[in-house]
Amino acid sequence: MIEQIKNIEIGVGVGAVKFGMLKTDVLSILGMPTDKEVEKDFETGDAVETWDYDNCGIAFSFDEEEDWKLETITINSSYFEINGVGLVGKGIEEVQDFIEKYELGDMEFEDYSTPENPNHELIDVDEANMFFWFTDNILQEIQFGVKWDDDDNALWPK
Repeated sequence: MIEQIKNIEIGVGVGAVKFGMLKTDVLSILGMPTDKEVEKDFETGDAVETWDYDNCGIAFSFDEEEDWKLETITINSSYFEINGVGLVGKGIEEVQDFIEKYELGDMEFEDYSTPENPNHELIDVDEANMFFWFTDNILQEIQFGVKWDDDDNALWPK
């Protein structure tokens, strides 16, 4: 199962799982998730259902506003690779060098530190629709999603 989803393709998905797939498609590839959670956006009323595969270190989020298509993938395991490199667990400078080397886009840095979670930072690469989350300068999580055009239409992979 997990062998089918090793390689991260920016704007496309991870291995056999592609953005735009429905829950039944992901289910047929990966089986039942470890956990499912539905959250409603209080402003729009739309819901997002997230499927966690804790044994693999990956989660998939399906958006009601996009007819429950897969819109976001969250990675928290170094098993998953971009261009043959597993980034989770790497230091912030190594990740910055990777982003520059592969020209993923301009990096925007944000500090999300709190008293409960000090040294919590984000590198946002808008062009690639990717978020790199760090704690104590170590990459903990990568979130990435489908790309969007200038009119906010999803650019679903073929």
